[in-house]
Amino acid sequence: MNINNINLKKIQQLGLVLLGAYVVSGCPSPTASQLLAQSDSPSQNAAIATKPTQPLVSDKEENAIALDPVVGSEAALPTEVAFEVCAAVEDWQRPSADMQVKRLGSDSRYSENLASGSLKATANQFWDHQVISFTTYGLSARVDPETLSGVWTVIESLASCYEPEATMAINQGDRAETWLLNQRIHDLQWESDRYIMTVEPASTGLQVVQFDRLDEADGLPLEVVTSSGHSVAVTSGDWQ
Repeated sequence: MNINNINLKKIQQLGLVLLGAYVVSGCPSPTASQLLAQSDSPSQNAAIATKPTQPLVSDKEENAIALDPVVGSEAALPTEVAFEVCAAVEDWQRPSADMQVKRLGSDSRYSENLASGSLKATANQFWDHQVISFTTYGLSARVDPETLSGVWTVIESLASCYEPEATMAINQGDRAETWLLNQRIHDLQWESDRYIMTVEPASTGLQVVQFDRLDEADGLPLEVVTSSGHSVAVTSGDWQ
């Protein structure tokens, strides 16, 4: 068939299309020569056919892309941790230095060894801290924390914290315990890789706080801060 006849036929068809578009929309359309040139251009047709399709990205996927590649923002959000104050002695105060020396002097375990380096360091450790954490429980293992911290003055008031079920959970790593000396717990959260306990300083008082663990660490990853943002040092009472 004659090429000129083919082109003439295409022009006639395009003319009808353009006329219909003009009648319907009243808007100018591309010229027939432009459309004909586009339809006859194999390179353009090939480019259109081979152009990769851009994947659609949902809002949720865009948000996910913006997250940290290792820990997403949702994982980093603080999680409230339920806790129990299993014992509280509101008017507790550490014994005076003289009273503490007298108590230690009456116990051969301390009177004969307190001058030695390791025991003296342990005594200072528990006497100087207001937060003592535990991930284990044992009667003999608790002797040093109880005696050297001054908690021995009210030890009978803590008995309700150590029912068999509670001590088993502590030793199995399912439960943790914290003594707050002259502090009162306000809030407990899990943030990323640690517990953040918020406390209110007090002139008197002892609280024993227990909570189910969300971690699997050997020690307790606990950070304590006051409601005003000041850090409170934590020491471990576990058997060393």
